[in-house]
Amino acid sequence: MQQPVLRALALVAIGNAALRGGDVSGFWPDDPIFQYTASLDFLTPRESGPLAHVASGPISWFQKLRRRGCTGLRLHNAPMRRDRKLGHIEERLLVGMVGGGPRWLIEPVYGAHSEVWEGFDRIGDPKAPDKKIWLSAYVLIGEAESGERADADVAGASRDLRSALTAIEPVARELPGAPFADIFVAARGALDGQDLPAPLNFLQFADMAPDAARLLKAAGRGWVFGAMGSWNDIVPGSALQPRYEETSRALFAALQRAVLVAANSTYRA
Repeated sequence: MQQPVLRALALVAIGNAALRGGDVSGFWPDDPIFQYTASLDFLTPRESGPLAHVASGPISWFQKLRRRGCTGLRLHNAPMRRDRKLGHIEERLLVGMVGGGPRWLIEPVYGAHSEVWEGFDRIGDPKAPDKKIWLSAYVLIGEAESGERADADVAGASRDLRSALTAIEPVARELPGAPFADIFVAARGALDGQDLPAPLNFLQFADMAPDAARLLKAAGRGWVFGAMGSWNDIVPGSALQPRYEETSRALFAALQRAVLVAANSTYRA
């Protein structure tokens, strides 16, 4: 799973714990998802001039949200911004590129109205000795009336993901030398509670139910979409191409829903 996706999910899950008074001080900057992050700022627009700086790091941002009466955070995604010159390209094919794939939006809720924040990344010092090269920021991009609900159906998202993983596994087994079939089997195992090779450390700070955590771990294990060497890099034969495309679209949709549901399961209205 790409770092910006996992980061948005973690900010929502950890933010909801913080807004309820939980101690999340060990999350930033120590969590492995920030291994290459030099800074993470929160910015708002002005009527003119540069963006206004609101907070350095998520802990400070959570504190300011709480003081302003934020009742919780929810996660949404939206279609990626497209360059008309490039024409239509499947989002799953661009998700491994900086700025590619669906947009992941964080919604702080304040009663009847909400804000919408979006994350952006740029390279700072590419030769930083500690390899922290990314300068990241979340920017307030708008406000809206609060929706009544966000998808938090863990059971439904788990069924969707299991179905997509089951359907794509036979396709993977028809690709000689490709290891992806075993990945899809392992992702189904994560839905059943099997541990991941690498734990998601931030879950220790999140108030996430066990079934939602299993869904998240399965999504992380089954997220095979990226750049070179990923599932997107496969060129199947003409006979297999239709099934490859169909099952790829279904899995990408199921993985996106799993991320949203896992995050939004931590929201308490």
